[in-house]
Amino acid sequence: MKKLVIMFPGVGYTMDFPLMYYASSLYEAKGYEQVHMKYNSILFEPDLTKEEKTLKAREYIWEKAKNIDFSAYDEVVFLSKSFGTAEAGILADKLGISPTQIYLTPMPRALPYIKEGDTVVIGTADEVYPECKKYCDEHGIKPLYIEGANHSLEVEGKLFESLEILRDVMRYIEKHA
Repeated sequence: MKKLVIMFPGVGYTMDFPLMYYASSLYEAKGYEQVHMKYNSILFEPDLTKEEKTLKAREYIWEKAKNIDFSAYDEVVFLSKSFGTAEAGILADKLGISPTQIYLTPMPRALPYIKEGDTVVIGTADEVYPECKKYCDEHGIKPLYIEGANHSLEVEGKLFESLEILRDVMRYIEKHA
């Protein structure tokens, strides 16, 4: 069985950060081929506006994805964090495919792409939480809400609680992989 996971990190939350690093390790152990979208340098280009950075990152994602034969895979997963959540949704829509979507701390512009059956994880201390909860409630989506966790899915000043959250999120992702 041929499996692929495409990882869409956040702005400043690269593949080296815990959620992305351990999720990548989890998928590697399960035999998935991996594509890591590495657009962070684009998002920090000082001479571009926020909109220009987003469009340039989207072009990079499209260029990287258009050469992938998705039909060659029995299973395709898009795992995204923050900024990457909207880009994962947009890419799946543009390609007309329905990968397993795992949205970690989705941004508001990702919400229209989240469908029933997608995996969503967000902390109750994330500034997007109220909007995300409202959207999910209205659309029958059942996210994993992490009590007190911020946008990094950590609890400020509580190391061991944050490590437990990381473990719980990895177990949740594994169940949905």
